[in-house]
This record gives sequence, C-alpha cells and structure tokens, in this order.
Amino acid sequence: MNSTKNVKGNRQIVVAWSSTEQVFKIPDGLDLEDETDVKNWCVKWGTLYIGYVNGEEEKIEFDWEDEYGCKYPDVEIKDADEMNVEYEEDN
Repeated sequence: MNSTKNVKGNRQIVVAWSSTEQVFKIPDGLDLEDETDVKNWCVKWGTLYIGYVNGEEEKIEFDWEDEYGCKYPDVEIKDADEMNVEYEEDN
C-alpha cells in the first residue's frame, strides 16, 4: 500500500528531527581528550557530562542553544511498522 492515509492496516507516523546546536564551555585548562584526566564525556538532554579518572563527575549546562533548529524541524511521514510503532487501538 502506497497511501499516507493513517488507517488500521496502514498506520502512519510523523518523524521530526532538527539540526539544533548547543554550545558548552569547557572548563579552563581541561582537555577532554586527555585520558590521564578525563575517563569519559558525553552530551545528553542539554547537559555536558564529564567523568574524571579520579572518580569525580561534572555536569555543565549549555551556554548557548540554536532555538530555531527546534522550532521548525524537518519532518517526514513514515510507515509505523517500519519504525516499530504500534497503535493501541489496533490491539
């Protein structure tokens, strides 16, 4: 079926993604790639997490965010089955 009409047997969903940017200020004198000081680091939900070799952890909120990237994200209609999304009404 090639229709984008959302009906039982041909469920459709909207997938949205954006190219927003968040900027984090790295602490003065820190090299995130220095494995003798930094065990790991990542960004999740607008926070930079830094795990240090000595066991300490640091959380840094973003300093600047591109809010326009989230305001009008790219969107696409996709087949729900392809994205493993189930509708409760169909069960």
